[in-house]
Amino acid sequence: MKILQVGLGNNPGGMEAFVMNYFRELARQGVSFDFVSMYGTIAYEKEILELGGRVFYVPNIKKDYFGYIKAFRKLLSREKYDVVHVNMLSAANIVPLRLAKQAGVRKVIAHSHNASAPGIVRKLMDGVNRPRMKHYVNEKFACSEKAGRWLFGDRAFERGEVTLVANAIETDKYGFSESNRRKIREKLGISGDALVVGHVGRFQVQKNHEAILRIFHEIQRKEPAARLCLIGDGELKEQIQEQAKKAGVLDKIIFTGVCQDVERYLSAMDVFLFPSLFEGLPFTLLEAQANGLPCVISDQITGEAVLSRENVTMISLAESPEKWAKAVFKMKEAGRIEREEAARRLAEAGFDIHKEGQKLMLLYGR
Repeated sequence: MKILQVGLGNNPGGMEAFVMNYFRELARQGVSFDFVSMYGTIAYEKEILELGGRVFYVPNIKKDYFGYIKAFRKLLSREKYDVVHVNMLSAANIVPLRLAKQAGVRKVIAHSHNASAPGIVRKLMDGVNRPRMKHYVNEKFACSEKAGRWLFGDRAFERGEVTLVANAIETDKYGFSESNRRKIREKLGISGDALVVGHVGRFQVQKNHEAILRIFHEIQRKEPAARLCLIGDGELKEQIQEQAKKAGVLDKIIFTGVCQDVERYLSAMDVFLFPSLFEGLPFTLLEAQANGLPCVISDQITGEAVLSRENVTMISLAESPEKWAKAVFKMKEAGRIEREEAARRLAEAGFDIHKEGQKLMLLYGR
């Protein structure tokens, strides 16, 4: 079976993590993915190639629309894919769906990984393209009910046209490690008893780093030894660093950049802070819960992502930074869930990649 994955960017995020988690699992069974990218590089390219995948580059559709179409059509004509899996944060670009349909691909999948579209232009294009998608796809996937209803509509979801495909992870990989906690804290120069609040996510509007800074400022007022660990990269990183400097907390924040070993950093944290403005179903929250971490999250995150009610607190974004800070301190006292229990809960909720990988292959073949 020949499968083409579309939509991955050059900055590893949740959508990229989804594809790679399934690719790693299926590669063990001899299944390979091809990837197409309109950026100069693609996230995880070295690993993709090591796993036997292939990467094809096409012109950026925003810079060379007709060049993009020509190159994409040529790829589809040459490779004769059985499945074209288009991973989408919105319907702003449905050209791959149309081209795959025109090429006679047996299964054309539109997969919703988000629950909102940031930016005026993207919102406009999303609104124009949504009604047209139905002409090109024969499978609708979503990472959560919220993401499915948002992209495909309530009626399509209620008619059973949307298949939920879990943002599954390798639960053992993200389990808590005392050794990793000690080593990462030593590497970062953090004392063993200092409160470490952590976040994993791209520096973009959706992740709401400005709120993280306001909350951390309140935490600092009560516990000056506390540290904030921000994992990720993105276009707003320098802006956030400047705001942290003005707030007088820059020297208390650790900016790690993109990490390939996030699980080690999770073990070094005490509380996971996640005040996102919107999400589909965030991988990083699942990874934090697999680590047993207490989490303080926004009420905009789907309840499907909350697996441990006793150590996940959901708060309205309308609440004050002081209330968020109080929740952080409270959750820190609650402590971690045991490693084995955390893994059991993820598996029972359908987020174990070993089981979900088999389900995805059945969906590809049906």
